[in-house]
Amino acid sequence: MYLGCSSQSYDDVLKTGDLSLQDWFRLAADELGVRAVELEDKHIGDPTEARIEELRGAAARWGVEIVNIALMNNFGVASAARRAAEEARTIQWVGVARRLGAKHLRTFAGWPEGDRAARRSGMLAALRAVCAHAAAAGVPLVMENHNHGGFVQTAQDVERILADVGAPILGLLLDTGNYLDGLASVRRTAGLARHVHVKCARIGPDGRDETVDNGAALRVLRDAGYAGCAAVEYEGEEASRTAVPRAVAYLRAQLGPGAH
Repeated sequence: MYLGCSSQSYDDVLKTGDLSLQDWFRLAADELGVRAVELEDKHIGDPTEARIEELRGAAARWGVEIVNIALMNNFGVASAARRAAEEARTIQWVGVARRLGAKHLRTFAGWPEGDRAARRSGMLAALRAVCAHAAAAGVPLVMENHNHGGFVQTAQDVERILADVGAPILGLLLDTGNYLDGLASVRRTAGLARHVHVKCARIGPDGRDETVDNGAALRVLRDAGYAGCAAVEYEGEEASRTAVPRAVAYLRAQLGPGAH
């Protein structure tokens, strides 16, 4: 297992323009010492060919892997037309991820509008459709557990959706802080993880998060044989420039010698 960092961790300075995404690549490699980065689609902006080449060049310059494109999408909308638009946008970003050389593209199952049961079939159909395009492009999709009223709140939700979609190209983006029942579902789904968010919201002086037992979650993942990226996703009130380095140092110590 190795450390990475999500651009969401530095959203406070990226969204204001105080830090460019290209400069953030340098920060991740040089100051944090991580070997992988995850890019939020909102931080990439319009994915023109020029922008893609710019970001590929920055990744190569600083020697970091683009491990995931964290796309924001939603297949829980009630309108068939809106759901089709979400499918089309996701398929567009499959192409972006491939051209960027990203290892994964995140998808959400979504947040059901109105009756959850009534939205489920449309959500599954949308996931199957985008999975077909992703498989053809050779871009693995990772579905994030995201409990905030969404379809994926527990391990059982993950297992059912993956089984019902039935597409090997679709795996799990396991977020350590997003399950309703916390570590119980982390334990149950650790073996399904293809990418990991280490959720941080309130980081103490020693780098330990006060809201999520990330040390325990990393041990569970390691015991399950997970050898991929554990990307820090910080979403707290403290400034990223002071909070994230403490979290990275703590997590590196938890992973032990050789962790980057």
